[in-house]
Amino acid sequence: MTTNFKWRSNPNIVARLVDGNDIQTWKSQQVVLKPNEACAFIIDGRIGDIISEKVVSSIGGGLGRHIAEMIGATATDRRMLFAMTGPLDLWIPFATSLSDGSEATGHMNLRIQLRKEDIPKLLNIFANHAPLLDRAGLIGFLGHEVTTRCIVPAMAKCSGAEELRSSEFQEHLEMHAEVEMRQTLSTLGFTFLRAFISTSKTDQEKLARLKADLDSATQTEGANADALMERIAIREAATLRRIECEVNVERAKKRGEVTVQAESELLELRKQESVWEAELKRDQGQSDLRMKESSHKTTQAMELFEQVQARKRDRIQQSQEHQDQRMDKQNDVQTKMMEMAAQQGALTPEVMQEFLRQQTAQKAIDGTDSVTPSAPPVAAVCQQCQAAMMPDWKACPHCGSSR
Repeated sequence: MTTNFKWRSNPNIVARLVDGNDIQTWKSQQVVLKPNEACAFIIDGRIGDIISEKVVSSIGGGLGRHIAEMIGATATDRRMLFAMTGPLDLWIPFATSLSDGSEATGHMNLRIQLRKEDIPKLLNIFANHAPLLDRAGLIGFLGHEVTTRCIVPAMAKCSGAEELRSSEFQEHLEMHAEVEMRQTLSTLGFTFLRAFISTSKTDQEKLARLKADLDSATQTEGANADALMERIAIREAATLRRIECEVNVERAKKRGEVTVQAESELLELRKQESVWEAELKRDQGQSDLRMKESSHKTTQAMELFEQVQARKRDRIQQSQEHQDQRMDKQNDVQTKMMEMAAQQGALTPEVMQEFLRQQTAQKAIDGTDSVTPSAPPVAAVCQQCQAAMMPDWKACPHCGSSR
């Protein structure tokens, strides 16, 4: 009965040197080699066949091999060197300075591959180290040399973070690493495939990042503040609008109540206005009637006054004409009497004096009868309307009241 032997229990294992004599089991051991795995047999110090993609049976253990070893039918020293033949990535850390004095840290990715025919060269490593080689051990072999001969010289020529991130620097570093590490890798059996670095942020980049973060935080804070102010303004506008609407609603309610009250009061006022208008029309009609009556009485009084004045003027004119005729007749009589007295020779100074005295007395009598008093009559005042009226008027021409 046969069991499988597993030489690789961890994915970080790169190679392993197995002593066949150390496999002491009653069951025979076999190993299955995958396409990216290879095994070189070292028998009695000589390198034998190198196989891959194959099932190797009876690599150790089993009763038959034990009996053969006891009778000396097998090799004295029998070893198997297992190795991975696929590409292998090694991350080598570094910390160095650029030409501007800033520090650069990171990792260099060194991609190598172990060819099938170069597997025996791994004995150079296993000669002085443990029979198990993993990634960490391989990085320990190559890390110091890669840092010293490749990374530090290349970084010393780099002027800054911008050049460090450029593709030209990566190409230069890859070519420099290939040239410098070719002999060492060849000695260990590895083939150089690719190399590039992945650096952390430098101090300047951290400072620039910090400034960018501060600017971004400031802008974000400003944007948040603007958004907050806008939200506050919107809430304020909404609150003011709500308050305005509530005030308008209350005003409308009050206005409605006032309108109803005003309409009722207006109705009462209209009723009172109708009463006042009717009374005004009545008073206006009475006033118009009184005015018409007063105007009629005034017109009648004025007509009567005109008639009286006309009769007075006629009477004065007739009296004046009568007086003038009487004076003319008297003058004629006196003249004839003077002529007769002169003809008779009786016109003495005493006669003339008596004649003049009589004439003067007659004129005085005629003047007293005919002359109108020069003093104007005193105007009277109506007791009702306080309007002026003549003293000989019997009634007031304005209000029609009698004296």
